Amino acid sequence: MRILLCIQSFIVGLIQTKLSAMRILLQSNFIGIVQHETQTKPLLILGNGPSLNDTLKNNAAALLEGFDSMAVNAAACSDQFSALQPNLYILNAVTYFQNDSELSPFYIQAKYDLFEALKAKTRWEMTLLVPFRAKKSTDFQQLIASNPNLKVRYFNQTPVEGLNFWSHRWYNIGWGMPRPHNVLIPGIMTGIRLGYKTIAIVGADHSWLADLSVNDKNEALLRHVHYYATDGTQPMKVEDRIDRPRKLHEIIHKFYLSFKGYWQIRAYANKKQVSIINASSVSMIDAFDRKPLAQLLNVTDKN
Repeated sequence: MRILLCIQSFIVGLIQTKLSAMRILLQSNFIGIVQHETQTKPLLILGNGPSLNDTLKNNAAALLEGFDSMAVNAAACSDQFSALQPNLYILNAVTYFQNDSELSPFYIQAKYDLFEALKAKTRWEMTLLVPFRAKKSTDFQQLIASNPNLKVRYFNQTPVEGLNFWSHRWYNIGWGMPRPHNVLIPGIMTGIRLGYKTIAIVGADHSWLADLSVNDKNEALLRHVHYYATDGTQPMKVEDRIDRPRKLHEIIHKFYLSFKGYWQIRAYANKKQVSIINASSVSMIDAFDRKPLAQLLNVTDKN
């Protein structure tokens, strides 16, 4: 039985590898990918979960300054953004780079709110990490032109799966990554590509299952909770970018792909001798070792 399972696993991996190769040929860019640099500090990725407030409360500003920091998604809309002054900022959702005609009013407003916040608040030099599709976005290019403090570097968010021998090679040259269904996945992968050997994540609660429900109309609802809105929204229908309802199994499958992606990253990081630490006070991510932030920085300093 074990032999049959190994054969089955190999065949599935081989098929996934071939499909990934096709996606790379059709979707990836091969020139202008964010490049490796020599880094002098560890990287701290600031997730948008409510537990980020614990990190900011329980750690002195001087300790946080020992890291390069990366903000994600709508963090610029928060009151804390100007105080945190992240070095890096990653945007992953395709809705930030689509035309208004392709989006529902909710996503249109979210895009303009974020771009206006980035334009108005960024008074220090900050690098935006964005997928290559951003090159074709008029709104995004106007944002870059509007604020000289905003620099931009591009990455491929092409999903890569299958045999590790090939997946890791494609990760190394930046042609793809584990399925980027959560912004932390491209955040960590671009961090590795930028040359960071130690990466800490905070505010990575990932407590979606507790915030998921189904009403008496069989509509899947999700309460959105962030560090800048800890009370959360009222449960909202889960819809795609054109107001099409999502089925519960589709939503849970997205969650599954995110948590699976972290284990794929762990295997790749181990091979690259990159240490990834989850320093969130609350988190459902089970792939990365857990350590307090202060302890992590002390260990890094000794190395």
